[in-house]
Amino acid sequence: MKITILGSGSAFGVPMIFNSWGKTNPNNPKNTRTRPSIFLDIDGYNVLIDAGPELRTQINNNNIKNIDSVFVTHGHYDHIGGIPELPRATKILGHSIKVYGSKETLAELKRSYGYLFNEKADAEPDSQSIQWKEIPDLGDFEIDKLNFTTFQVPHHKLHPSAFRYKNFAYVTDWETMPEEAFDKLQNLDLLIIECNDGLTQESKGHAYLDKVKQITNAINPKKVVLTHLSWRIDYDEFKQYLPSNFELAFDGMEINL
Repeated sequence: MKITILGSGSAFGVPMIFNSWGKTNPNNPKNTRTRPSIFLDIDGYNVLIDAGPELRTQINNNNIKNIDSVFVTHGHYDHIGGIPELPRATKILGHSIKVYGSKETLAELKRSYGYLFNEKADAEPDSQSIQWKEIPDLGDFEIDKLNFTTFQVPHHKLHPSAFRYKNFAYVTDWETMPEEAFDKLQNLDLLIIECNDGLTQESKGHAYLDKVKQITNAINPKKVVLTHLSWRIDYDEFKQYLPSNFELAFDGMEINL
């Protein structure tokens, strides 16, 4: 499996609007961050995780040729702003795209992009359509015969869906980790997890480094990649605070498992 970090930034990206770089060094390209998304190539089957507002640019910049399915973690704009690109994608690709999300997430998508949902629920999907697929809040599910496990984490008023595939897990936009998550996160080779706030808690609904360490101390993953990074986190400066098995994500980063 190859994992590509399409976007390593927070909700506002880096630089933010009006070319605002915050505490980051604009001369380091690894500080240029689009909204959070990753891409999984699992033996040729392609799963997009979240579709933020820079989706078109992310797909083009990383020379991605196909999307089979999309897993949407939750309904905030930085994770769904690119969903309206999918109808055009299905026409260019010539096949349907399955979009997976929890009941809550699919409801958020329908509120935001109701025109994308087929009102004829019993209609047979054509070859160039979006197929909406509900996943459980907690437990196992399949993406075209690939076995995933999911659980939810609290984030503001929403409950993003984290997931595990084999010995890899992805957790974005979290404030606390529910008890049931710890069983799901044991024996990981790789954990990609949100660390939006940097060294101290700055914004409600998000995590910071010490909170991430508390989780990783309990589950002991072999490798941790921090993502969903805000303007508070300068790539070079922040590395000095990281344990030896931690890395910062950057746009275009590739990881092979």
